[in-house]
Amino acid sequence: MTNMFKEAKRRNRVFQELLLRICDQRPPVYDSGPDIILWKHAQDDYQKTFSTRATWEQVRVKREKVDWSDVVWFKQAVPQFSFITWLAIKNRLSTGDHMRMWGVQQDCMLCGEKNETRDHLFFACPYSYMVWVTVTGALLGTLITPDWTDTMERLQRDRVATMDKVLAKMAFQTTIYHIWRERNARRHGKTWIQMAQLAHQIDKTMRNIISSLIYRFGSRLEGLMRRWFEVTT
Repeated sequence: MTNMFKEAKRRNRVFQELLLRICDQRPPVYDSGPDIILWKHAQDDYQKTFSTRATWEQVRVKREKVDWSDVVWFKQAVPQFSFITWLAIKNRLSTGDHMRMWGVQQDCMLCGEKNETRDHLFFACPYSYMVWVTVTGALLGTLITPDWTDTMERLQRDRVATMDKVLAKMAFQTTIYHIWRERNARRHGKTWIQMAQLAHQIDKTMRNIISSLIYRFGSRLEGLMRRWFEVTT
């Protein structure tokens, strides 16, 4: 067992680098006092307390911020919905155009279109577009569009009120999640849901999410539920 461990150590580049760094350190001098544990918070910044955030900032790979990041990651977002939205933005969902590369023919399960793509599903598909209009028509008004690129650009704009912008991003993610779930349910032979019923489910989900958010009196988002009622009833 010892020989196997030594062999693994010789072949592991990371272990060799770690061993070299350890060997380069000067051994402790007892006259200097007892050793203490310090956590690295930043470059040349060591503290006695551990910080998850500071540790994550040290180990994560940082890249340039993309324009659509605020559409995916924001405080009011549901992580599960954000993840599906992120996959959609990256065009990584297993839509029909991707499945053809695997030798699988997959038409749009919502309208029968032969060329099922990300842009078709959100929201060029008549079914998904009607759901999108029903959910956000009064909120987005003339800004609503079936085109994916236009929708993304308009969600990134800062011209609308803060409350409406938050609601639009929440509704966008919730709608994407429910449409994708309905598409997969149909593909696996489950009962189909009509457009009005799916829109109702999205509205109910939105109300549940907003109800879970707590804002103090005077906050810019304190009337989030009231505003949602205004644009959906």
